[in-house]
Amino acid sequence: MSDDGYVPLIDREREPEQRVHRELTKPSRERLQLILKSLVGNNELEYGLEKIVKKVGLETLLDTDIAQEVVGNEYFGAVILYSETVYTLNFISFVINRAYEKANQNRFASSMLGYDASDIQNTVEEIENVLITEGILWEIEHKQNRYIEFHRIESESMAEIDEKVQALEEQEPWDDVLRGYNDAYERYINGDFDDTLVTKLYNSIEEVLQTICVDLEEWTDDRDRSHGYYLDLLNEHDVYDANGITAPELNQLLGSLEKMVSKVGNDRKQRHAYHDRAYCTLLIHQVGAYLYFLISRYDDYKN
Repeated sequence: MSDDGYVPLIDREREPEQRVHRELTKPSRERLQLILKSLVGNNELEYGLEKIVKKVGLETLLDTDIAQEVVGNEYFGAVILYSETVYTLNFISFVINRAYEKANQNRFASSMLGYDASDIQNTVEEIENVLITEGILWEIEHKQNRYIEFHRIESESMAEIDEKVQALEEQEPWDDVLRGYNDAYERYINGDFDDTLVTKLYNSIEEVLQTICVDLEEWTDDRDRSHGYYLDLLNEHDVYDANGITAPELNQLLGSLEKMVSKVGNDRKQRHAYHDRAYCTLLIHQVGAYLYFLISRYDDYKN
């Protein structure tokens, strides 16, 4: 953006990078294919393919044009690379669970099979790492005998909200103000589900409130007040709708975040309390939605 506030068309039309995905992406599929092939042999892959074909049929599993070009063992890779996400993940779980079953039944698994239970566990961790670092909104649930299942972990609108927040960063002064939110998102994508992530999300909302009330509107010169004080200022100046429902809801969210930040800050034992991807997904979604609401409502107020 130039000093006069002009945003070039190419920047206004540029699509924000999608950081989270409800379905497997091409890079995630390619990584999963390599990880799975490095662990097991054709027997386990054939077992997984047979199981998934029995469930949905080959025509459902693979597009006809793709299936006609696949030969021999390439079917395994094709399922991972081209099938719908739910079928690909089912296939992977069938293969992993079959490997666990064989390893559990064989005392000499490492020499007989080429892998043992610890190798499978390492592979599962690698798969989990792909889901996290590629922003794939699925997670692995560990069942009895170490068997695994895949589950979705988010609401449908999380990616949409993040794209909207990223679009706001193209406008001043929000590029700097939203840095805390972006830092939290980077921690999320890196798998750092910790107290620092929670703190950065809390600070990002406080920064937006202070920017509006202190820097832009100069309704106060005090940057050390509680979030409730700034929310009241927004309400007093009719930034919210007249029904006044959203201000109490946002105040409640910020109060909860504040308690979390205080708790983990004062108690070292609590600093790993938020190592839960599903919970952090929900938290980022909520905070992103409120950030977008605050800024877009303020923009409406100014215009």
